[in-house]
Parts: sequence; structure tokens; C-alpha cells
Amino acid sequence: MQSVGSVASFRKLTPAMVASQKLAMANDIVKTTKSEVAMALKKAAPALGIDGTTYHILDILIGLTAAEDWSQDRRPLVAISNEKLAEYVSRSSRTVVRSLRRLVEAGVLAYKDSPTGRRYIYRAGEDRQIERGYGLDFSPARQRLDELKQIGAEFAARLAQEKEAKRTVSRLSRAMTDLFRLAAHEELDVSEIARAFNELLDQPMGIVERAEALTMLHELLVARFETTEDTSEKGGAERQESAVFFEEKSEMSCTQDNDVTPYNNTTSQDSWIKSKQQHASNDASINNHKSGYTEFEMAPEKDPKSETRAISQTSGKTESLNWSEHADPHESDQFSPLLSEVSLGLLGSATQETQGALGLDLSSWSSLIESSDDMRLLIGLSQKGWFDARNRVGDYTAAAVLITTVEKALRDPESIARPAGYFRACIDRAVDGKLALHRTLFGLAASGGSAAAEN
Repeated sequence: MQSVGSVASFRKLTPAMVASQKLAMANDIVKTTKSEVAMALKKAAPALGIDGTTYHILDILIGLTAAEDWSQDRRPLVAISNEKLAEYVSRSSRTVVRSLRRLVEAGVLAYKDSPTGRRYIYRAGEDRQIERGYGLDFSPARQRLDELKQIGAEFAARLAQEKEAKRTVSRLSRAMTDLFRLAAHEELDVSEIARAFNELLDQPMGIVERAEALTMLHELLVARFETTEDTSEKGGAERQESAVFFEEKSEMSCTQDNDVTPYNNTTSQDSWIKSKQQHASNDASINNHKSGYTEFEMAPEKDPKSETRAISQTSGKTESLNWSEHADPHESDQFSPLLSEVSLGLLGSATQETQGALGLDLSSWSSLIESSDDMRLLIGLSQKGWFDARNRVGDYTAAAVLITTVEKALRDPESIARPAGYFRACIDRAVDGKLALHRTLFGLAASGGSAAAEN
């Protein structure tokens, strides 16, 4: 086994360089391979501050080592002059010297200098073992293999955490901006939260800490809206009970008078008929009001599911409804012509990215409706905006437009700066009868199939 020579006298040693030289002289050699150490070094390099020209030189040096020299009874030496390295990386020799020093101080390399300062390797025997060699020794990296793997794993985890934090900051910032606009529209006082939000965006801090702070503010803002909704629901229930009580009282006082036979000498027959028809109309209006939906809401259809939706909307509640697995959107939505050329199969083939991202099983229209909350959160659409869209075009049409918007945002995020605003614009076009949803879905299905074929 080759012994490690001393460092040349012209080098000025630092504590980090001494630590690397000690690692190179360790007796308990770690069993590993060239490829394993190379992979660990490349993953840990950014965390060790190895980048640019230094990383380029590291890559060249690892490639020049012989695979058999990484065994436990040998030394992974590489002999190449600074001038040759400078030619490889198109840098000056002084830049190469500084980069090699950085690698030694990072605990990757160790110097094994000859008395003359030259780097060379003499091999002998059939196994081409190094008989005498001087140059750059990768023994410190071999001894730190487990540590390098841990450094690389921690760095990758931190990158993933920061990436997720950036997404959270972007998503919550858009969501809170929409909620502030809604609060201003409903005259809800959230000035303290808005002030804290603006200060948080201006304050310098790490992306992870910013995401955590925004999450807390968002939860506080949503709680403020939920408190307001609970108060309004309670007041609405009290008003409804009072109205019902008043109507019942009115019926008790007036019902018996409806069947009185007119006295022809004082009341004309025509006026009595008109009065009878007016009472019947009032009774129908009262009965419709008691049942929780208006006559206008009953007019489009008599489907029990549509009545259930109307009752939920007029009562002010936002809970999810029970949807039939075999519900037909063309019989339920107000704007059914928009879905006349859109089938569930077309939606499934056109929205592969969304289904994969959310784990969505698009086996029925009800599964699409049930995933609407996840999809709206993905594009930063507020709960108020989602319910407004449902009220304007119907649940199935709104859900179809929503999943199409999510798919386009996932495929090309740069093309849609504000997906929530894009969704609202599509709803407006649907109301005006100008939205060609089936054409968009056919285009997404075709482009998705082309991408799959290329892959």
C-alpha cells in the first residue's frame, strides 16, 4: 500500500488542509467504488461550496482516476499538471491552483507532493498497481463517504422544502389577495391582517419562514370569514323563522274568508273571481317560500337534485352535496348546451396532468365535483369565486371549466399568470355563450397524446 508523502514546503497550510492530510493517512480504509464516491461528491458539491470552475476541475480529476485504484489496498491518485488542467477548463494556471486549494480545504482532496513538485505515477506488475506516485489524492473523499452522502441528502431535502415553500408563498399570496378584495366588497374589517400581510412581504426572511408565516395569516383570514358566515347564517335562520310564523298567522286569519260565497248585490262576480285567483297565487308563493326556493328556481327543471341545490343555495350554507354517480350534467346545469359536446371520456383524456397531480380518478361526474375544492386551491381560486361560478353556470359546467383551467396552468404555467382570473373570464364567456370548451379540450387531448408518444 502506498504511503502518503508530505506536503511541499512552498505550500502554506491551513487547519482545513491539515484535516484533509490526516484523513488521507487513515489506516481504516473505507470499502467503496469510484462510481459511488463520484455520485456522493456530485450531490454534496453545492453544499460544500464547490461550483463553477472548481466543480469542472473536480469532475475532470475523478474521471482521470483508475477504477481499480479505489480498492482498499490502493490510493486513488491522479497526476496531471496545473497547465494541462488550465487548458482543459480554459482558465489560467492561478485559477486552477486556487480551485485545487478549495477542493483540499473542502476535505475532498489531499496533496501528495514530490520533492521536485512534479506529478507522476509509475505502475508495475500485471495488476498495474502504483509503485511510485505523486499528485492529488482522493483518499479524504473516500474516508468521508457516509458523511458526503448525508450532506447530499440534506441538501436535496432542503431544496425540496424551499421549492414547496415557494409554491406555498405564491399560492397563498394570490388566495389572500382575492380574500382581501372579497372582504372589501362585503365590508368586512380585515385591516389588521392586511397590514401584517404587507409587512410580511416587505420583511427580509427565508422562504421557508415566509411560507409558515403566510400559512398562519391565511388561516386567520379564513377563520374571520367563517365567523362572519356563521353569524349571517344564524341571523338568516332567525329571519326565516319569523317569516314562517308571520305567514302561518296570516293563513289562520285569512284562509276561511277565501271560500265565502259572494253577495251579488254588493260584490260583482268578476271581482270575486279575481280575488280568488289572487289568493291562489299568494298561497303558491307562500308555499314556495316555505320550501326554501323561489318560483324562478323551480322553473327550469323538476329534478330533485336541482331542488336540493336550490335549497342549499338559498339557505346560505356551503356544505358539499350528495351527487349521484349516474347524474347527467346535461339535465342539471343551466347552461347545458356548453356540455352538449363534452363527454366524461373527453375530459379524462384531456386532463392527464391534473389527474396525476391530484390523484384524481375521473370515473364519474360526481368524482369531478368532489375534487373541485382541491382544484380551486391549486389555482388560488377563492371559495366565494367558486360558488359564484356554480350559481351562474351550474355545478357540472363550472367543474368542467375548472379542471380545464387547472390542466392548462399545469402544462404551461407561464402562459397563464393568474389562473383564478382566467377561470372567471371563462365563466363570463360561458354566460355570454362565447366559450368553446370542447375545442380547448380536443386541443389538450391531442397535445397530451403527442407528448406521450414522444416520451
